[in-house]
Formats: sequence, C-alpha cells, structure tokens
Amino acid sequence: MEDLNDLMFFAKIVEHGGFSEAGRRLGVPKSRLSRRMAALEERMGVRLLQRSPRRITLTGAGQGVYERCRTLVELAESTHELARQASATPQGEVRISCPITLAQVWLTPILPGFMQACPLVRLHVTATNRRVDPIEERMDVVIRVRRPPLPDSDQVVRKLGESTDVLVAASRLFDTLPRPREPEDIARLPTLSWPGRGERVGWSLASAGRTLELQHVPRLVTDDMFALREAARAGMGVALLPRRICQADIREGRLEQVLPHWASPRADVLAVFTSRRGMVPAVRALLDYLDQNRGDDTDA
Repeated sequence: MEDLNDLMFFAKIVEHGGFSEAGRRLGVPKSRLSRRMAALEERMGVRLLQRSPRRITLTGAGQGVYERCRTLVELAESTHELARQASATPQGEVRISCPITLAQVWLTPILPGFMQACPLVRLHVTATNRRVDPIEERMDVVIRVRRPPLPDSDQVVRKLGESTDVLVAASRLFDTLPRPREPEDIARLPTLSWPGRGERVGWSLASAGRTLELQHVPRLVTDDMFALREAARAGMGVALLPRRICQADIREGRLEQVLPHWASPRADVLAVFTSRRGMVPAVRALLDYLDQNRGDDTDA
C-alpha cells in the first residue's frame, strides 16, 4: 500500500506548481520532497512529473494519479476541517478573480463590508477579462459571467446573480439619423462594440421568444466597457452594454434605451470553485457574503 504522505506531497507539488512553493507551504525541505517523489515514482514504476529548470508538468500517467490524489487530499482536509469548522473564525488569505467591469461596478464596492465583518481575512483580488483556471492559478473563487446552458465541469458553481445587455445611445444621435424600428436597422447606424472575431461583430438579441444575431461593422471597438459608455454618451453610436453600467445614465437622460423590447439573452453571474469539501471558513464566508449582496442588474 502506498505511503499516503507521499501521495499528499505529490498532490501539493502539482497544486502549488513546483517543489519550492510546495515545500514552503508544507514546511518541508525541497530536498525531502524531491527524494519522496523519486521514491514514489520508483515504487509505481512510472514517471509522474516532467521536470525542467523553470517548471514541472504532469505526464499522462501523472495526470490520472493526481486526480485521484486530489480526491484523497480533499477528503483528508475536509475530515480535519469538520471538527473545527462550525466555530472557526474566518481568517487567512482568499484569492478571487473577477471580470474587470464587474469588479469595478459590483465586487469592489461591496468588499469593504466583508472586510469589516471578517477583519482577519486578507483578500487578493485579480481583475481580468481572460479565462482563469482556479486550479492552475490557485484561485479560491473565480467570478464568471456565462449564458446557460453551462458546460459540464468537475468544478462547483454557485449562482450570484444575473446580467443582461441592453442597446443604448445618446438621444442626439437621432437628431440627424433615423431612429431604428427593428434590430436590423441598427446595422445601418454607427455602432460601438466589444471585440469580435473579425471586422464584423455579432450581437445576440432576444425579444418575446424571437432571437437573432445582428451582424455589423462597429465604428469603435474596445474591450473597455466604460470607454464604450462614454462614446455612447458623446453620441458616437449605438452600444450594447450591461444594464448595470448604464442604468443611471438611462434614468438621468444621458442615454436612452434603443429598442427597449430587445436585449441580450440573460447571463448568469457565477462563483466557480474547486470543491465544497474542506472549504476553509474564510472562503465560505466570502461566498455567503457575495450571495447576500447579489450581482443582479436590478441592483445596479
């Protein structure tokens, strides 16, 4: 029977991306970890890790062993955690990533309340629009905005709200241009858009059970939602923006909703994490707090 400590060492080396970081986190010398991994590979008769001066990667056999080791480690950690979790005080570092716009308009404004409620928790927030893998990048919580149905995954998902994009423009845009009556009319107007896969951009729109993909060539393309909002305010064109970032402008007359019966299909604001088992109190407290301060458009 394999030494469970060696299996745990192997899982932690993979989880932390190398011997040095794993040794630091575990309080075990790097040299000892290296010896234990060599012994484990010899006993199994197969190489588990490919080593290079800068990084380690899993072999095909190592991937299969790691998936099972991770389950064992999670079970051991959850067993240890169970005894103290009910009364444990949230503490330690929590790493979280979030799309940039959502971080600016929802996450960042509500975090001070969490930090006041949990003064022993340290937060490390990464705002990025790229897809983040919670395992590879050691994130405790990854916030994503996705339209259903969601792809199958071994990761755990918790819904935190909903988001819808709406068509907006400054009223003065229509002083010299015809006001659209149907979505297809927008393609003949100047548009402002998030990047697509080529020169033409497709906007997914829905109304009363009807859906369409509106193809157009934008006058302005940028991945900065706030730049798109400013351009729309200035009368440069029609933009498809998250309701949460333009709701105040619509209410106060700086923007108007174009074709108000049309909008993008609903998307879900999701918290993605690797497992409920062994979840530390600080992460659980943050997830509960985010759920209580949900990221719905109607709250913007």
